[in-house]
Amino acid sequence: MYPVFDELILQAARGVNLLLQFVVIAVIVLMVCRWLFLKISPFGWASYYVRRLTDPLIWPLAQSLPMPNAMSIAPLIVVLITLLGAYFLQAMVEELLSSLRILMGGVVAGEPLRILGGLLYGVVSVLMLLIIVRIVSSWVPFLRDNRFVWTLFSLTEPIMAPFRQIIPPIGMIDLSPIILIFLMNIVKVAIGSLLLQ
Repeated sequence: MYPVFDELILQAARGVNLLLQFVVIAVIVLMVCRWLFLKISPFGWASYYVRRLTDPLIWPLAQSLPMPNAMSIAPLIVVLITLLGAYFLQAMVEELLSSLRILMGGVVAGEPLRILGGLLYGVVSVLMLLIIVRIVSSWVPFLRDNRFVWTLFSLTEPIMAPFRQIIPPIGMIDLSPIILIFLMNIVKVAIGSLLLQ
C-alpha cells in the first residue's frame, strides 16, 4: 500500500508541475503575442483576440501603476507575478505532498509521533508559505482589494499580530514577518529532528 501511495504522490506532484508550467508558458506566449501583434497591426483580428484575452490581466495592473507608460510595462509585470505565483504554489504543493507522505508513512508503520510530526510539519510549512505570499502580494498595488489577499490576511493575521505587537514596525518596514519566518524555520527543523527521525 505504501509504494502505491508514494507513486500517487509522485504523480500528483508531476501533474501540478505540468499544470503550472502550462500556465506560465501560456501567459508568456500571450504577452509576447500581444507585444508582437500590437506592434505589427494594432487593429487586426489577431490583435483584437489577443487583447481580449490579455486585457483582464493587464488593465488592473496598468491602472494602478503610477507611470505614464504603464501599458507597456504591465505585461512584463504580469509575467513576473505569474512566475512568482507559480513558484510559491509549487512550493506549497510540494510541502503539502511531502507532509502527506510523512503522515501516511506514520499511519502505515503505526507510529503516532511520525503522524503528529507529519501534521505539524505540513501546518507550519503551509503557514510559512502563506506568510511569504502575503508579504509579496502586499507589494502589488492592484491585489490589495482582492478576495484572495483578504483570505491570506485572515489566515495569517492571528499568527502575525502578536509578533507585530512585540516587534513594532521601524518606519515603514515591518520586521515581524521576517522574524516569524525565521522562527517557523527553526520549528520545522525541530519537528524534523525530534518527531520525524
